[in-house]
Amino acid sequence: MSFFWAFLSPLLFTAILYLIFSVFMTVSIPEAPFLLYLMSAVFTWRFFQESVMSSVTSLMDNRNLIREANFPHYLIPLSLVLANGVNFLPSLGILIAASLFILKGLPIAIIFLPVVFILHFMITFGLALLVSIFYLRWRDTKYILEAFLQILFYLTPVFYSLSLVKDTVPQKIYVLYLLNPFVCILNLYRLTLLKGFYQSLEQNVAWVAMVILTSFFAAMILSLGFLLYRKSQKQINDYLAY
Repeated sequence: MSFFWAFLSPLLFTAILYLIFSVFMTVSIPEAPFLLYLMSAVFTWRFFQESVMSSVTSLMDNRNLIREANFPHYLIPLSLVLANGVNFLPSLGILIAASLFILKGLPIAIIFLPVVFILHFMITFGLALLVSIFYLRWRDTKYILEAFLQILFYLTPVFYSLSLVKDTVPQKIYVLYLLNPFVCILNLYRLTLLKGFYQSLEQNVAWVAMVILTSFFAAMILSLGFLLYRKSQKQINDYLAY
């Protein structure tokens, strides 16, 4: 039953956003049909958000298991990210089917979809590992993370276009905006899933730059996660005693 709700929840959220922005506010996106544009963002964002938020207290919530069993602590947040990843795959299948039906085909770039998913997974797991360790020492991490993710959501082109940002803000601010890794992740998903999206994307940012930036950030955040884990490994059980 939990799998059903994990599957249904992003669909309902997408429907609400579509009703508000497309029906009531008549927002349109030049890059792609607005429904597909929303789905590609909401599905990928929910996987990231739910994975990270469920991981932040995961080590503390499983402290009895950690004390009794001898296994790497990072396996706990990893298991949560994997579980959410499994829940994400059916949503991704729906997005592929909807794109095929609405756009009458899929882009050739869909062969790179597994690569985009792996980068997405690396970023998600890296941050999940970091916050799960931070929480052991600083219990306010959960509330800071909630505020951070809310801000990040609105700084990501979920229901507005990248071209709108480019045309609205100064060039220097636009370059800083592109450093948001989720701007890259969402647009790479759209590049691989939405037929014709490549042409509009190239007018706003080079796809090669987005791949390089996303790969760099994924490698960095995952490395930082394991670096912090190795540094804190001997102290984790001490933190769990409180």
